[in-house]
Amino acid sequence: MPSRTVRRLLRPLLPAVLLPVTLAAGLMAMPAGGTWLGIRPAAAQAPAAATAAITASPQPEIIARLPARLAEKKEITVAVALGSPPDDFRDEKGNIAGWEIDILHAAADVLGLKLELRPTTFDTLIPGLQAKRFDAAVGQMGISDVRLKVVDMIGTLLGNELFAARGDSPIKVDSLDDLCGRAVATTRGSREVEFANLHQPRCKELGREPINILAFNDGNGAAESLMSRRSDLFWLGSTTVSYFVSQSRGRAKVVGHYTDTSYIGIALPKDSDLSAPLQMAVAHLLADGTYRKIVEKWGLGEGAVREAPLNPTGTPR
Repeated sequence: MPSRTVRRLLRPLLPAVLLPVTLAAGLMAMPAGGTWLGIRPAAAQAPAAATAAITASPQPEIIARLPARLAEKKEITVAVALGSPPDDFRDEKGNIAGWEIDILHAAADVLGLKLELRPTTFDTLIPGLQAKRFDAAVGQMGISDVRLKVVDMIGTLLGNELFAARGDSPIKVDSLDDLCGRAVATTRGSREVEFANLHQPRCKELGREPINILAFNDGNGAAESLMSRRSDLFWLGSTTVSYFVSQSRGRAKVVGHYTDTSYIGIALPKDSDLSAPLQMAVAHLLADGTYRKIVEKWGLGEGAVREAPLNPTGTPR
């Protein structure tokens, strides 16, 4: 469990949308190199409940909705942007793990399909879907009206965006105006990069220096830049930043949030013939309790969805 100090830091910033940090210090294993997101948590064995696979049973009525190409292939190919635990990362054995991965495995079970995961970087997900190089993609991808113009998306969790700073930093982020003149680390192709670029004219209007946005391949690189003092802030989704802060032992803290609660989800090519069957599979996981087991396993119960909407609108960017 995270310290009471960390929970006090998070609670006032996100009264209605906080995804609680209930991950044990040893839940995620360290990758080769010995750090997760720029920090070195104490070595600990992951509890059996956290590593056990959560499976689901094939559902013939949903399988019957599969397009012929997948029914014949009996496999679904999903691109995964790695590097942001607890969403999508490699565990100590080199296996791809995380709450999104568990949902994909269970949904593939429902559809009677084998799951093939293709690791990649976040900025290649949507172009890859548009080119139909894979059937779906995940990577803590927020659902927005802009993205829905080019891809289909299924909502699987609720969250928003957080800012983290080093534990000794005086920085507070009440609005994006507070980013002007700061070095801010995030990931390539993310909404955070777009938000920062759109805010640059406002910094000029205020007579301040522009935002120095540092875009990395994954959340690990972005967080390491904060801890090595190459950046002043780490800006990413609430699941990643909350986990990072919980593991930092006071070396990092949440200093602000941005955007209202919105969906995170699975992306597919626009008007994909898999969108409806995959949504039905996730809805089945919600109905039979499998989904709840997965989000509770990863300490994300308060971000759980009540339904798995296809292409929910209302979040402009």
